[in-house]
Amino acid sequence: MKRALGPSDRLYPMPSPLVVAGTPDLADAMAVAWIGIASATPPSVAMALRRTRHTLTLIREQGDFTVNVPSTSQAAIVDHCGLVSGRDHDKFAETGLTLAPSSAVSSPMIAECPYNMECRVTHEVEIGEYVLVIGEVVETHADESVLDETGTRVDIQALDPLVYIAGLREYRALGRKVADAFSVGKTIAPKE
Repeated sequence: MKRALGPSDRLYPMPSPLVVAGTPDLADAMAVAWIGIASATPPSVAMALRRTRHTLTLIREQGDFTVNVPSTSQAAIVDHCGLVSGRDHDKFAETGLTLAPSSAVSSPMIAECPYNMECRVTHEVEIGEYVLVIGEVVETHADESVLDETGTRVDIQALDPLVYIAGLREYRALGRKVADAFSVGKTIAPKE
């Protein structure tokens, strides 16, 4: 039997990236929980940001941002960037994170995050106290240490991405692989 829990903002798990906007001289990083891939063609990311966020102001000024995927060992850094405001804190000095230039957008990337996405804003949608920002992914970067043996794909096990469980307010690692997508479903015979 299922129990009704009411409306919820939880989908488990969620990526836990650091989003950076601004210039190398004036940038801010924020932890973003409400984020995900929105489209494959064009490749796009959608994220909901409270309209009061300093990083949203910088995104609007620049018209772009980077999504920086941390590993599980960076949980304290991600949490700190979500706890303090860039209006009052230099998150880069406090955490030891360094900025690296992007190749296609003006907002910098975080050098210590093993996977980075450069995005250009394509749409904004007002949703309650949030702004849904949609950005087209125009370039991605990965540390060689997180690539598979072909050097062309990210090895998720090596990346060890940090994920967030909103309802429990905790960070976790991804678990084991359970099946191959676009394959395991073929084991179910169609009914004739």
